[in-house]
Amino acid sequence: MNARSQDPQRTLERLLANGPLTGWPRRPDDQSLLVRLAAARFEAGRDYREPEVNEVMKGWLATFSAEYGIDHVTMRRAVVDARLLVRDKSGALYRLDDAKADELAPLRAVEPALIMKRAQEAREARKREHRKAG
Repeated sequence: MNARSQDPQRTLERLLANGPLTGWPRRPDDQSLLVRLAAARFEAGRDYREPEVNEVMKGWLATFSAEYGIDHVTMRRAVVDARLLVRDKSGALYRLDDAKADELAPLRAVEPALIMKRAQEAREARKREHRKAG
């Protein structure tokens, strides 16, 4: 399956079914989705200094990744390597690739933290039902 054709909600439901991510996903399509979701956190047409990029990444990752699950540096590098965030020649400024901004815009609405919360609530409900039945 191509990362662009996968349903972000369903993929995140699968990835977060057991709680926060504890590491970088193994599947390339899952990795690509996370990278695209991370890139979608940035505004088109705006320059970001590296500390700002780091803060965006840290804040976003903290909502669904375990404390030592995925670090912001790895995610920043992955987003740059995917050419979704481009650096200027000096390496001091980052900017969302204008050509990818429209493609990434719908992903801004995808919130891994909410998906993880719903998965946790569903797990708890199943446990309660299991206890009642047993």
